[in-house]
Amino acid sequence: MISDADEVIQDWESIYQGYFLGEHDETLLQCVERLDGARAARTRDPDASAFYTFGLVWTYAHASYDAEPEAARRVVAALSAAAADPALGQVACPHSGHPCDNDLDTHLESFEVVLSLLAGESDYTWADLDETGADPHPGSHWRCPHNVAGFARSAADAIGQHRGW
Repeated sequence: MISDADEVIQDWESIYQGYFLGEHDETLLQCVERLDGARAARTRDPDASAFYTFGLVWTYAHASYDAEPEAARRVVAALSAAAADPALGQVACPHSGHPCDNDLDTHLESFEVVLSLLAGESDYTWADLDETGADPHPGSHWRCPHNVAGFARSAADAIGQHRGW
């Protein structure tokens, strides 16, 4: 459980929408630190790692265009590390597809719901994200480490392309 999930989701949503009144770069760098901490935890919580990874993905446009170069580099480094996590090789994936298989921006409108579900603080259910209603395990394709890595890779690549790296 992430104690301040509602607050950070609101901050990320404000950055995503373009009306955040706080320190954008500082908020992204706090997310980088939390993601690094979640990935380094002795007993890793995959939902916490996914939560912070998706937070960075959701705010990738700020890192692409408006963040200070050093902040953008740290975001790219954190996303790249999440995408290349060696634990991914140990996880079998039963899914025929993932949301990350689409264009990066396709699912960003759903991230507020996804993040609240990962944090365990939502009025929604994973089934609410299943457009067809056919998934026997709603949310499993969103929570899949391969999906989290795919979004991280796409966001890191997009930031790098926009920055000319």
